[in-house]
Amino acid sequence: MDSSSFKIYNASAGSGKTYTLSSAYLKIILSRPFGFKRILAITFTNKAVNEMKGRILESLFSFSEVTSEDNTPPLFLEMMQALNLTVPELQKLSELRLKEILHNYAFFDISTIDKFTHRLIRTFARDLKIPQNFEVVLDTDLLLDESVARILSKAGEDKELTKVLLDFALEKIDDDRSWDIGYDLLKIGALLFNESNISHLELLKDKDLQSFKVLKEAVIRQLKNLEKKLSAMATETLNYIAQSGLEMEDFPRQTLPDHFKKVKNGIFSPASLYKNKLEENLINGKIVKVNVVLPSAEIPIQLLQRYLGIKELIYQRSFLQNVYRNLVPLTLLNAIQQEVAAIQKEKDQLSISEFNSIISKEIKNQPAPFIYERLGEKYRHYFIDEFQDTSEMQWTNLIPLIGSALEGQDDFGKTGSLFVVGDVKQAIYRWRGGKAEQFLDLATAQSNPFSVSADTYLLPKNYRSHEEIINFNNRFFQSASQFLENDSYKHFFKEGNKQETNSKKGGYVKLSFLEEDTEENYGQKTLESINHALSNGYAFENICIIVRKKKHGVSLADYLMKEHVPVISSESLLLASSPKIHFMVSLIRWSLQPEEQALAFAILNFLAELREHKHDFIIEHLNDLANGLLHEFNFNSHLFSQLSVYDGMEYVIRTFNLSQSQDAYLNAFMDTVFEVEQKDGADKQSFLNYWDKKEDTLSIVIPESTSAVQIMTIHKAKGLEFPVVIFPYANTNIYEEIDPKLWIPVDTETFSGFSEVLISKKQEVLDYGNKEAHIFNEEQGKLQLDSFNLLYVALTRAVSTLYIVSAYDFKKEHTYKTDYFSGLFIHFLKEQQLWRDETFEYEFGTVPKKIEDLGKETHITTIPYIYTHKDRPNFSILTSAGMLWDTEQEKAIKKGNTIHYLLGLIKFANDLETALKIGLQKGIIVAGEIEQIKRTLRQVIDHNDLRDLFKTGTTVLNETDILMADGTIQRPDRVVIKNKEVYIIDYKTGAKNSKYKNQLNTYADAFLEMEYAVTHKIIVYINDNIDIEFIP
Repeated sequence: MDSSSFKIYNASAGSGKTYTLSSAYLKIILSRPFGFKRILAITFTNKAVNEMKGRILESLFSFSEVTSEDNTPPLFLEMMQALNLTVPELQKLSELRLKEILHNYAFFDISTIDKFTHRLIRTFARDLKIPQNFEVVLDTDLLLDESVARILSKAGEDKELTKVLLDFALEKIDDDRSWDIGYDLLKIGALLFNESNISHLELLKDKDLQSFKVLKEAVIRQLKNLEKKLSAMATETLNYIAQSGLEMEDFPRQTLPDHFKKVKNGIFSPASLYKNKLEENLINGKIVKVNVVLPSAEIPIQLLQRYLGIKELIYQRSFLQNVYRNLVPLTLLNAIQQEVAAIQKEKDQLSISEFNSIISKEIKNQPAPFIYERLGEKYRHYFIDEFQDTSEMQWTNLIPLIGSALEGQDDFGKTGSLFVVGDVKQAIYRWRGGKAEQFLDLATAQSNPFSVSADTYLLPKNYRSHEEIINFNNRFFQSASQFLENDSYKHFFKEGNKQETNSKKGGYVKLSFLEEDTEENYGQKTLESINHALSNGYAFENICIIVRKKKHGVSLADYLMKEHVPVISSESLLLASSPKIHFMVSLIRWSLQPEEQALAFAILNFLAELREHKHDFIIEHLNDLANGLLHEFNFNSHLFSQLSVYDGMEYVIRTFNLSQSQDAYLNAFMDTVFEVEQKDGADKQSFLNYWDKKEDTLSIVIPESTSAVQIMTIHKAKGLEFPVVIFPYANTNIYEEIDPKLWIPVDTETFSGFSEVLISKKQEVLDYGNKEAHIFNEEQGKLQLDSFNLLYVALTRAVSTLYIVSAYDFKKEHTYKTDYFSGLFIHFLKEQQLWRDETFEYEFGTVPKKIEDLGKETHITTIPYIYTHKDRPNFSILTSAGMLWDTEQEKAIKKGNTIHYLLGLIKFANDLETALKIGLQKGIIVAGEIEQIKRTLRQVIDHNDLRDLFKTGTTVLNETDILMADGTIQRPDRVVIKNKEVYIIDYKTGAKNSKYKNQLNTYADAFLEMEYAVTHKIIVYINDNIDIEFIP
């Protein structure tokens, strides 16, 4: 029977999925000329893209060098058999296909899902009314910060908004929380960029502040009515007890009447009412003391019914209170969304999180041939890697394209194909929109959007790890799977952990339990594990410490560095961790706050580091830092304050000789400064705003061969492997979350036209009602799966040695907690009959004594910092192609600097040739660039709106300083004066920015004070085309 053209592969950790994908890919491209042009392969990281591209090219290259069947790669033999080719035939064909790809590399379409989606949006930009040159925003935190700041700045101006903000602050104060609502708005605003919330937010898009005000009033009204009803029901119940002939003393500790008294007196908190065994006693008829005879057998039944009726209303009230507490942040969500949209429109930006939503709305209903036509390609074969991380919307957007290929035929009567590879057990990106259930449904044939049925395969063998590690993980996860609530998840963990071993024998697993769960103990045990690995022939670079939480990585890095263990972690790679960078940023801050002695101290402390009398040096200059820097280092703080951030930093680098040795932190920092200037302008405060928000994430990239222990989170470790893995802090609470929320469907009439409300997720939701309990349990099941998946990814990274450090964690009754990782490990050991009380270490297998050829030797070439500071008035710019990396960033730097400099030499149109000669003589441009640069300059000089401003007979001031009233100096690029009328021009490259307008308005104010009439303020954007913007 012929196999299906739709294939699904279940690929557990280390099972050779890249090999499987490469094999399928090679069969297609070897079967027909230029077959690769008809293939779209999608994965989720650039690293995975490069790995797959590399595997294809390396395979074709190695095939092209095969001369006989002796010692041929296994994949070569597989291709021979599959395509029925001889060795010479496959060798020649491989050489030909390799040349086809290399000569048409742009059509070698293996990309990330985001890159492909980006391309779709670019293709349809005009239809979507999106600027063609929009900037993709990868970091939505900055966008959200600015949006919230704008909303808060409107307090006092917009009356309706101000009232909402004020009410929210007062509610927080009433709850003994900080009145600062900024953090709350950031949290609720994050919902805008999470794909799983899109369908819910869609229901709110037409709701304004007034709609939410009406909803709030409705909720308050319902709360008041419920409270009245509860008080009345409690009073009625107490009267019933009195009328039944029972005394308060007849009840044990008077618990039952006290319960109803609390409700009568307005105590409605479930925590105060339902933490005893009262309900259990009522159900069992134990409501009075043993020696008391009940007047009627009906009394226990009546009291139980009244008790349960009140309880139901108590939890209805709790639900409404939960809704109420989330109302104000939700009310402001639309306002935040509007600000986000406004900012993006101003800056021609589009956040990456919007891509899928835009395509889903605008493109999914287009016929597939139309989409192909607009893309300019027609794919017939699709490969999707890491399908478990694909979001629902991403998959929905791909279905029309894939369906057309899979269900239709090409000109030769051939159907297309789809290869899907995934693993439910490695789905750890739900917070980013990934939906493991989607792959689960596809793999089990519960859901198939195509008419073609799928063939499902299991990749059975683990090629990564040694035998002992594979066996340990198989046994452990089969044991742990019984605690998964969802049967489908349970099945995948049980069946997916029966991996076959490979030829790598031996291996070692050590499972340790700490008596005291402290940072010190985890650090000590981790160090012990490192030393144990080193004593068995491993090197520092062979070891990776994997942690669930970033803060644990920070703690371990601090501990290990104190013990002189070389460590590379995300924190140690942060730009902010470099003393040089800290010094440079402190100088920027000090230039804006010269009276701040803490900043002066930080600067002097850095400069005094190598001085013999450090303390005396600091004391001497602390009160007059500017004078001290001038006399000690010839650093002119006044000049520094006038420079742009980039020029200022280069001035600092040269003056303080910071580039004496190669420094990756310095290079990366200057790249960051340049990028911020391009987006936000050159003023120092803009840079500091960016730095303050991003200093915890901006980092350098280091070579993989660096001799140091790596520390990384589970998410960063996914897809990687290491000879030695240490997994400390292996005692995570499976259900741990930070302020989780739930969307709950509600009756639109009761809730003023709203069909959904947002509530906080907490245990009491189980008592709100069946609907709420179902949603809660469903989310708990997903949370449980996500935690199991994180554990699975952590334990399957090791090749030969695995150390797990957990906690000896028991409840008071000496039972272990299976909702913690530690409990799962303890249960496993008990099930294997290995557990011994007071035994804290368990070993499986033995450590190989010597590890040979763990990696290729890497020769690292360091690149010194290239200084480009323009020391006015005489300077030259070195832009020799051999001195720069050929990157888009470097091209942008060169183009911006060159054009800007040459325009500064041109007062009138006839100065053009002279300016080009000067540029050539000073090495600013080379002969081969002249014509292209000349065309660009001509576009400016001859532009219809600028031509008159380059004619003779006027006064022209190029880059001339203007002393402002406050003592600062401003420097417009070009000022043209005609009979007391002034034209101010600034040249810019890159995207438009509203801050540029403010800059020109500042220049204009100076000329107005000098009694000039400012006729025009003009920004000239010099990119591929010249764009003129007149500022009103």
